Amino acid sequence: MSTLGRVIAALLGLAFAVTLPFALLALAWGRVLFSPEQMTDILAGELVNSGALQQFAVEAMLSRGGEENPESGPLDFLGRQRLDELLTSLFPPDWARSQVGGIVEALYAWIDNDRLKPELGLDIQPVKDRLSAGGAEQLAREVVDSWPSCGQEQIQSLERDALRIGELPPFFCQPPEPLRSRVVATATDFILGQTRNLPSFVSLGQGDGAEAPPESIMQSKRSLRLLRGFAEVGWMLPASMLGLIVAVTVRSWPGLLRWWGGPMLGAGLGTFTTLGTSEAIAEQARNSQPFQSTVGAFLEPVVQDVIDRLLDAVGGRMFVLAFVITALGLAMLLAGLFLGRNLRRAQPSIL
Repeated sequence: MSTLGRVIAALLGLAFAVTLPFALLALAWGRVLFSPEQMTDILAGELVNSGALQQFAVEAMLSRGGEENPESGPLDFLGRQRLDELLTSLFPPDWARSQVGGIVEALYAWIDNDRLKPELGLDIQPVKDRLSAGGAEQLAREVVDSWPSCGQEQIQSLERDALRIGELPPFFCQPPEPLRSRVVATATDFILGQTRNLPSFVSLGQGDGAEAPPESIMQSKRSLRLLRGFAEVGWMLPASMLGLIVAVTVRSWPGLLRWWGGPMLGAGLGTFTTLGTSEAIAEQARNSQPFQSTVGAFLEPVVQDVIDRLLDAVGGRMFVLAFVITALGLAMLLAGLFLGRNLRRAQPSIL
């Protein structure tokens, strides 16, 4: 075996050990980010199970410009457990998961088609039916019952200024009867009015805001498809270096085990290091001020939970791959050294 062959094989082994961890990281992220099933499970699990999606829908339905409590919402006084029960009755988890799944599938289908916009939307007819069949009154009664008692000045204000049908009161407090029943009635009419104004299918992302040029959109889609393809097959490039090592320097089975075992051991250890480094970078980015200000206070807990799920999914795949490659590389290296030693002992000495 020539010295040049050894040098080339060593460089190929080093390149394999350095590039494979990054290729595996891309593979692990690609298998999660470009999987509609996995992303649906993650997003639905956090958005639906946390109640954030349902609470956002109810808040939007009850939204108005408050006069005395501009910072608070009508649901702020409900206890967490009661709020979860109420939202579950109005927005069953199965319905919410199906909506999230439909949006995710439409988004991934858009990546592969020639449309400029994804066809995203929510089928809210089942929600409208539940609200019209008594859900609106139940929601209004539960919300009003959660408000603190009105002060004397607020009661006088409600008695002096007649509540207008279809509008919420100017402040969130619970007056005594018969004013309480009037507040519940006006809140019910408000919710029903909001419900009637909503279409059965709400399209998302179809606003009249500034849009990117069509060529830019199509180029972004092509880039996503290219990134998906690289994430899926990128590991083949470093793997091909093992074949080049065989062609350059391997002349026996012990040599094959040694020249493959060393680079694989290095790649496995490098994968552990890459995993730790990438998680540290992700933690630093998610805790940065620009990220938190972009997400907003309402969605930040949910987004953080989604990131946790993504890191767990990717980290689990990477850890298994790193462990298998490290163990396999160590076993091949030790086996190659052992077999090579026995082979040299078995060869007759030339005097």
